Amino acid sequence: MQLSGQLHPAPILLIHRDLLKPGNEAAYREVEEDTARLMREALPLTSEQQVQFPNPYLAVEPLTGPREVWFLTGWNSMADYKQVGEEYSRKAPVPLVATLDRNSKKKAALTFDPVSVFANYRQVLSRGEQWSVGRGRFLVITVTKRSVHFEGAVFETADHTRFVVMAAQTGEEADAKAVAAGPEARVFAVRPYWTRPAKEWVSADPAFWQPWIP
Repeated sequence: MQLSGQLHPAPILLIHRDLLKPGNEAAYREVEEDTARLMREALPLTSEQQVQFPNPYLAVEPLTGPREVWFLTGWNSMADYKQVGEEYSRKAPVPLVATLDRNSKKKAALTFDPVSVFANYRQVLSRGEQWSVGRGRFLVITVTKRSVHFEGAVFETADHTRFVVMAAQTGEEADAKAVAAGPEARVFAVRPYWTRPAKEWVSADPAFWQPWIP
């Protein structure tokens, strides 16, 4: 099954990036908040393999650099990822599908072409405290092709791009970690209003997540 509230780094991390067109931030937020609300309220569609839609996902936004939003999802395998897509195609209620399609079209007008990549966890390159999806109110992410050991959890794409992720609970902690990580590091804030959290994330930090749970 997809990793909902894993305590260890996901074997596979799906990174989806929405690149916002200038001046569309407010409209984007409204559309994505509606989508996240629908996903939080939707009942799980569970198959015999216990792979379910809708699956938990984490939304984060960089505090510097280009205006974009990243959506992070952890998976045990590509087979599980495909299974969730099949569950959605076969079992998702028609009203939910129609609303999600409508929101997707709205969002397409507000963003440039999105970018999605799968990255495999590389334990051999990772050092220190390891990040799992849903942990931390801030993330420090370095995107690089350098071949060294990194402080944090390292996820590598097919073209050898490495995403190095560290968690932080406060902005000050995140800033300090970013300085230590080097000039390629960026600080991201977790956006609960664009996220469908796993129950384990909510249990670990209820003050942060509970206001957004129906």
